[in-house]
Amino acid sequence: MNVIEKYTRAVASSNLRDDGHHHSTEVLAAVALCQTRLASKLFRVKYAADATIYAALLADWTEIVTFKSLLRTWPVEVSPKKIARLSLDHWLNDVCPTCFGTGFQAAPGHVNILSDIPCRACKGTAKRPIQAKHNLMTYVADMVESLEGMTIQAGGEAMRKLASQMNVE
Repeated sequence: MNVIEKYTRAVASSNLRDDGHHHSTEVLAAVALCQTRLASKLFRVKYAADATIYAALLADWTEIVTFKSLLRTWPVEVSPKKIARLSLDHWLNDVCPTCFGTGFQAAPGHVNILSDIPCRACKGTAKRPIQAKHNLMTYVADMVESLEGMTIQAGGEAMRKLASQMNVE
């Protein structure tokens, strides 16, 4: 089970005891203690469906995107605030609506059976295409990639923290 699955299960759990049989709190603590900036907020909004901190997440992400735009010398007409909102909104809702994230088309005449044919809408990636004006597309895609990288890094950090707590005999 990966970190995202453990995190989702822990957040949805009605029993957060931490004893010999229950370890739901460990993954929550591991994510919260990650060095990756925004990790806890990203996980809470996307995987725990907690929209209450979306505004704080967007503000923090806008600050990061603004800094990146200065380092990368983006053109003046490219608004870091707009790129931050578009990229975060896409990352939070990136599942292809046509194939529902499977990456494949349904078999003809069967709604619940998948064919071997990749989804036409997402080209088999299971992710919906980025929707932005043509001149903003590369900036949004780059920031979505940064969010993916932050999530992967945070997941790796959390797994290392969890692994170091395991008693290997």
